[in-house]
Amino acid sequence: MLPAGLVDGTNALNTSTAPGNDAGNAVNAYYNGVQTGTTAALKTAILNPANWLAIAGGTPAQTWPVWNFPSSLQVQDAVVINNTTLQITFNANLNTASASNVANYTGVANLSSINVVNNIATLTFSAPFASATNYALVISNIQDASGTTMACPYTYNFSFNATLSLASNFITVNEDAGVLNFVVNLAAAATGSVDLVVKSAPFSTADSNDFTFTTRTLNFTSASSLAQTIQIPIIDDTTPEQQAEYFVLSLENPVGYTITGNPMATIYIKDNDRTAKVPNNDIQLNYIGSFDPSGSNNSTCEIVVHDPVSQRLFTTSAVAGYLDIIDFADPTALTIVTSINMNPYGGVTSVAVKNGIVAVASPNTNEALDGSVVFFNTNGVFQKQVTVGALPDMITFTPDGTKVLTANEGQPNADYTVDPEGSVSVIDISGGIASLSQSNVTTMLFTQFNSQESALIASGVRKLKASSTLSRDLEPEYITISADSQKAWVALQENNAIAEINLTNNTYTSIWALGTKDMSVVGNGADISDNNGQILIANWPIKSFYQPDGIATYSAGGSNYIVTANEGDEKEYTGFVERITVGASGYGLDAVNYPQAAMLKESYNAGRFRVSAFSGNSDADADFEQIYALGGRSFSIFNTDTKQLVFDSGDDFEMYTAFTPSISALFNADHEDNVAKGRSRAKGPEPEGVTLAEIAGKTFAFIGLERIGGVMVYDVTNPNDVKFVDYKNNRSVSAYAGDHGPEGITYIKAENSPTNKGYIIVANEISGTLTLFEINAENLSVPGFENEPKTFVLFPNPAVDGIVYFNRIADIEVFDYTGKSIHKAKQALTIDTSSFASGIYLVKTSEGITKKLVVK
Repeated sequence: MLPAGLVDGTNALNTSTAPGNDAGNAVNAYYNGVQTGTTAALKTAILNPANWLAIAGGTPAQTWPVWNFPSSLQVQDAVVINNTTLQITFNANLNTASASNVANYTGVANLSSINVVNNIATLTFSAPFASATNYALVISNIQDASGTTMACPYTYNFSFNATLSLASNFITVNEDAGVLNFVVNLAAAATGSVDLVVKSAPFSTADSNDFTFTTRTLNFTSASSLAQTIQIPIIDDTTPEQQAEYFVLSLENPVGYTITGNPMATIYIKDNDRTAKVPNNDIQLNYIGSFDPSGSNNSTCEIVVHDPVSQRLFTTSAVAGYLDIIDFADPTALTIVTSINMNPYGGVTSVAVKNGIVAVASPNTNEALDGSVVFFNTNGVFQKQVTVGALPDMITFTPDGTKVLTANEGQPNADYTVDPEGSVSVIDISGGIASLSQSNVTTMLFTQFNSQESALIASGVRKLKASSTLSRDLEPEYITISADSQKAWVALQENNAIAEINLTNNTYTSIWALGTKDMSVVGNGADISDNNGQILIANWPIKSFYQPDGIATYSAGGSNYIVTANEGDEKEYTGFVERITVGASGYGLDAVNYPQAAMLKESYNAGRFRVSAFSGNSDADADFEQIYALGGRSFSIFNTDTKQLVFDSGDDFEMYTAFTPSISALFNADHEDNVAKGRSRAKGPEPEGVTLAEIAGKTFAFIGLERIGGVMVYDVTNPNDVKFVDYKNNRSVSAYAGDHGPEGITYIKAENSPTNKGYIIVANEISGTLTLFEINAENLSVPGFENEPKTFVLFPNPAVDGIVYFNRIADIEVFDYTGKSIHKAKQALTIDTSSFASGIYLVKTSEGITKKLVVK
């Protein structure tokens, strides 16, 4: 019995009458009828038992035929080409007549024509689709090439969203490029428009003097190219400007389109008129060698000082906790005299020497407690130990040798639950070391300034921990003393201030703020992104605290001046971290002061630049009214009488290291790797230490750059007319080699040296080495410097398939060990050994100096 609803020959098949049945029994059956025709004809044939072959029970297994029923015509794909065109793809070639019949496409008005090619039908509409409107196209009755009609209709649901975007949000162009081809991409061509808006200041530092373009409306049609190129003339002027100026273009007010992605592009124009300052070479630093006091222990080396009587150097290694005494009798062949383990005293942070007395700053093992100063003679024999304030970080003698001063930083513990008083200790040694006792020590706290906290903060002195007193928040970093030993000035680094001490009565006379550096001023630019792949020393709406580490003093024209190495330093403790980036989600910018906030926060602009989370939010709301950075990337000169800035080197350091071929590969690299721009987002070259030298009546400042390395030299004789003199760096650009991480720096007068030559010696914290530079002052016609035999040093040596540097420019010729000349160069500072075979070579200068070079 058939189930209800089924009828033999209509919607059911009865094989009991099929050929091959056995008395009406058919265990199996297979179809043996036609396999082509219309759906109705096939259905009739399939439901007819006469077209089946039945198999009675007990028969052998059957071999079934291969079926080849044709598939039904179907839509495989449908896409929107533009705002008037659809493309429909079928699974078989089409019958052109049915596929091009407008009546077979319904649901969307204004279909004007259909073009059929093989299995694709392209539909063109006479009116454009409305943007963001939903449509439903119904496709039916289409036949394939054999005449088979679609089994069922197909509905294509779509909406048209005309979108456009910028091809790039970050663009650089040289000033002499002529034209910038600026590209806007259309995802689909449609009738519509968008405004390309020039965003003037504060979005841009470039203006109509730098490029020729004004806001305009870009109009599009369905025939528009998907890549729209707008030509923007770039003006090649002759005005020295900031090395990189930028302007911002923005897509706004779209009609018929939706903007996708970031609508703003920042275009940097690289100026070709302002160049790095050229050193005048009045004096020159000639590298003569490096020395590692720890031997093979790979320790650190932070501070170096010199005793002219014993001709010994004294260096510190804070990590190992050792004071090293080094024989300086031959500056080209230093040797260790002895090493003193300072750990039993608490450790070591700094050292000073004068008149045969070595004074060592030693923190307590618990740095929140009072530290000490340990005295030795120049042979390293212990003399005395006295207590000073918490964490003595720097130590120095007065020029007259009667006092020793320590800068006691009073740094908080790791979680900021203990914050010792910052202080300065003055140790009176005028009676001699033998009679020194604790009664000769005066430790000066800053508590007298607590009542002046509000006024000092208003003047610009930084107080970072609200719950601390001002005196606990102040952190002395470095001390410099007047030539007459009457005054001392103390760098309060984190507080961006200077404290002045009257040494006649050991009292503070004032604390004054150093102010900020305006990075929006031409000449004060900085490269502040580490991931845009370009050197862009640009201006920014940012102010930076100078925050010097090392300072030094001199007098000129009847006034005292302080020279500052503007390193910068953040507070960073558990639960109290000053460092944040401009692009951080938690660093909001005031919409009134920074309407360009979104542009600044891009990583290729200022987004990755590290700034202070503790300064700039003047109204204590969720947003910062001013961006403050840390460190000036420069050195400065301040008049101590007027307490005013007299000179700042601006962006000199970055300009020189960026565009001097011998060092540019390491531009803003860290001292722990050779990755260019690695420190751009932080403090750049990071000036650390400074020392002064008077040579031939001129005063020179030597500034060590902690990150990229090397020493900058400036003539500061006239603080109103400072001159760039020299820069030397023995670090390798082809491999991570040479000296890394300048920390302390000292000058040895020619008359105090064993060779009657002047020297600059740098203590390098990361490589743990000393860098020795001989001062060539021939251009100043200085007695003691004049007609001295020139030195010539190669480094690195041995060389490993790369650049070898000279300590000075020279005319050279290179010979292999058979005596064959293989290379000559005039006025050279390097040799490229990459093409040299491994072996030993001789490098000869035009003065007749010959040096052996080993190439591995």
